[in-house]
Amino acid sequence: MGIQFFSTFQHSHYVELAISKLKENEVVHIYAVPLDNRPMDMKLVDTMHGTDGTSLVDIGLILAMMGGTVGVSRGFVLHWGPVYWGLIGAATGFAVGFVYDLLKNRMKRKKIRTAKTTAGEVILIVQCTTEQAPFVEQTLWGNLALGVAKTQMQTTPL
Repeated sequence: MGIQFFSTFQHSHYVELAISKLKENEVVHIYAVPLDNRPMDMKLVDTMHGTDGTSLVDIGLILAMMGGTVGVSRGFVLHWGPVYWGLIGAATGFAVGFVYDLLKNRMKRKKIRTAKTTAGEVILIVQCTTEQAPFVEQTLWGNLALGVAKTQMQTTPL
Protein backbone atom coordinates (compact mmCIF):
# COMPACT_ATOMS: atom_id res chain seq x y z
CA MET A 1 0.00 0.00 0.00
CA GLY A 2 1.31 3.47 -0.85
CA ILE A 3 0.55 7.13 -0.49
CA GLN A 4 0.00 9.68 -3.23
CA PHE A 5 0.52 13.40 -2.67
CA PHE A 6 -0.98 16.09 -4.89
CA SER A 7 0.43 19.57 -4.40
CA THR A 8 0.36 22.88 -6.21
CA PHE A 9 3.21 25.37 -6.48
CA GLN A 10 3.78 28.72 -8.10
CA HIS A 11 6.13 28.16 -11.02
CA SER A 12 9.44 28.98 -9.29
CA HIS A 13 12.71 27.44 -8.23
CA TYR A 14 11.02 25.94 -5.15
CA VAL A 15 9.45 23.27 -7.36
CA GLU A 16 12.88 22.23 -8.58
CA LEU A 17 14.25 22.23 -5.03
CA ALA A 18 11.39 20.01 -3.83
CA ILE A 19 11.87 17.56 -6.71
CA SER A 20 15.63 17.31 -6.23
CA LYS A 21 15.27 16.84 -2.46
CA LEU A 22 12.72 14.07 -3.00
CA LYS A 23 14.96 12.34 -5.57
CA GLU A 24 17.93 12.53 -3.19
CA ASN A 25 15.89 10.58 -0.65
CA GLU A 26 14.90 7.84 -3.11
CA VAL A 27 11.38 9.01 -3.94
CA VAL A 28 11.32 8.27 -7.65
CA HIS A 29 7.65 8.41 -8.68
CA ILE A 30 7.30 12.18 -9.25
CA TYR A 31 5.14 13.77 -11.92
CA ALA A 32 5.04 17.54 -12.51
CA VAL A 33 2.34 19.17 -14.64
CA PRO A 34 2.61 22.90 -15.49
CA LEU A 35 -0.72 24.71 -15.84
CA ASP A 36 -1.36 27.36 -18.47
CA ASN A 37 -2.63 30.80 -17.50
CA ARG A 38 -6.12 31.84 -18.50
CA PRO A 39 -6.14 33.85 -21.73
CA MET A 40 -7.17 37.46 -21.23
CA ASP A 41 -9.34 37.88 -24.31
CA MET A 42 -12.34 40.14 -23.94
CA LYS A 43 -15.77 39.17 -25.22
CA LEU A 44 -17.98 41.94 -26.51
CA VAL A 45 -21.20 40.19 -25.52
CA ASP A 46 -21.58 37.98 -22.46
CA THR A 47 -23.69 34.86 -22.73
CA MET A 48 -26.18 33.44 -20.28
CA HIS A 49 -23.73 30.66 -19.38
CA GLY A 50 -20.59 32.70 -18.89
CA THR A 51 -19.38 36.20 -18.18
CA ASP A 52 -15.97 37.75 -17.69
CA GLY A 53 -17.21 40.36 -15.24
CA THR A 54 -17.06 43.33 -17.59
CA SER A 55 -20.01 45.00 -19.22
CA LEU A 56 -19.67 47.35 -22.14
CA VAL A 57 -23.23 48.67 -22.06
CA ASP A 58 -23.67 50.06 -18.53
CA ILE A 59 -22.42 53.58 -19.17
CA GLY A 60 -23.84 53.45 -22.70
CA LEU A 61 -27.35 52.83 -21.37
CA ILE A 62 -27.04 55.64 -18.82
CA LEU A 63 -25.82 58.07 -21.46
CA ALA A 64 -28.53 56.85 -23.86
CA MET A 65 -31.18 57.73 -21.29
CA MET A 66 -29.62 61.14 -20.67
CA GLY A 67 -29.11 61.84 -24.38
CA GLY A 68 -32.66 60.75 -25.17
CA THR A 69 -34.05 63.04 -22.48
CA VAL A 70 -32.06 66.01 -23.74
CA GLY A 71 -32.94 65.14 -27.35
CA VAL A 72 -36.67 65.00 -26.59
CA SER A 73 -36.62 68.28 -24.67
CA ARG A 74 -34.64 70.09 -27.37
CA GLY A 75 -36.66 68.40 -30.13
CA PHE A 76 -39.71 70.51 -29.30
CA VAL A 77 -37.96 73.56 -30.76
CA LEU A 78 -35.94 71.81 -33.51
CA HIS A 79 -37.18 70.96 -36.99
CA TRP A 80 -37.62 67.12 -36.84
CA GLY A 81 -39.51 67.06 -33.57
CA PRO A 82 -39.03 65.36 -30.19
CA VAL A 83 -39.28 61.73 -31.32
CA TYR A 84 -36.49 61.85 -33.87
CA TRP A 85 -34.23 64.01 -31.69
CA GLY A 86 -34.89 61.72 -28.73
CA LEU A 87 -33.80 58.70 -30.78
CA ILE A 88 -30.77 60.57 -32.11
CA GLY A 89 -29.81 61.63 -28.57
CA ALA A 90 -30.25 58.09 -27.23
CA ALA A 91 -28.20 56.54 -30.05
CA THR A 92 -25.45 59.13 -29.64
CA GLY A 93 -25.34 58.67 -25.85
CA PHE A 94 -25.19 54.90 -26.17
CA ALA A 95 -22.41 55.08 -28.78
CA VAL A 96 -20.33 57.45 -26.65
CA GLY A 97 -20.77 55.27 -23.54
CA PHE A 98 -20.00 52.06 -25.42
CA VAL A 99 -16.81 53.48 -26.94
CA TYR A 100 -15.76 54.85 -23.54
CA ASP A 101 -16.28 51.43 -21.86
CA LEU A 102 -14.52 49.65 -24.71
CA LEU A 103 -11.44 51.89 -24.49
CA LYS A 104 -11.39 51.75 -20.68
CA ASN A 105 -11.54 47.95 -20.64
CA ARG A 106 -8.86 47.61 -23.32
CA MET A 107 -6.53 49.86 -21.34
CA LYS A 108 -7.24 47.88 -18.16
CA ARG A 109 -6.64 44.53 -19.91
CA LYS A 110 -3.43 45.83 -21.47
CA LYS A 111 -2.19 46.99 -18.07
CA ILE A 112 -3.05 43.62 -16.51
CA ARG A 113 -1.39 41.73 -19.36
CA THR A 114 1.87 43.71 -19.08
CA ALA A 115 1.92 43.50 -15.29
CA LYS A 116 1.26 39.76 -15.27
CA THR A 117 4.68 38.28 -15.87
CA THR A 118 4.35 35.34 -13.51
CA ALA A 119 4.06 31.90 -14.98
CA GLY A 120 1.22 29.59 -14.09
CA GLU A 121 1.07 27.07 -11.31
CA VAL A 122 2.55 23.57 -11.26
CA ILE A 123 0.82 20.44 -9.98
CA LEU A 124 3.25 18.00 -8.42
CA ILE A 125 2.13 14.37 -7.97
CA VAL A 126 4.35 12.22 -5.74
CA GLN A 127 3.84 8.52 -5.09
CA CYS A 128 5.70 7.06 -2.14
CA THR A 129 5.59 4.38 0.53
CA THR A 130 3.87 4.86 3.87
CA GLU A 131 7.25 5.22 5.61
CA GLN A 132 8.31 8.06 3.27
CA ALA A 133 5.00 9.95 3.64
CA PRO A 134 5.96 12.27 6.56
CA PHE A 135 9.21 13.26 4.82
CA VAL A 136 7.43 13.92 1.51
CA GLU A 137 4.73 16.02 3.15
CA GLN A 138 7.28 18.05 5.13
CA THR A 139 9.37 18.58 1.99
CA LEU A 140 6.39 19.81 -0.02
CA TRP A 141 5.26 22.25 2.68
CA GLY A 142 8.87 23.32 3.32
CA ASN A 143 9.26 24.35 -0.32
CA LEU A 144 6.25 26.69 -0.24
CA ALA A 145 3.54 24.49 -1.68
CA LEU A 146 0.24 26.33 -2.08
CA GLY A 147 -1.72 23.23 -1.12
CA VAL A 148 -1.08 19.56 -0.40
CA ALA A 149 -3.51 16.62 -0.52
CA LYS A 150 -2.72 13.07 0.57
CA THR A 151 -4.53 9.94 -0.61
CA GLN A 152 -4.19 6.26 0.28
CA MET A 153 -3.57 3.96 -2.64
CA GLN A 154 -4.95 0.47 -2.36
CA THR A 155 -3.80 -2.33 -4.56
CA THR A 156 -6.42 -4.87 -5.45
CA PRO A 157 -5.48 -8.37 -6.55
CA LEU A 158 -6.36 -9.22 -10.13
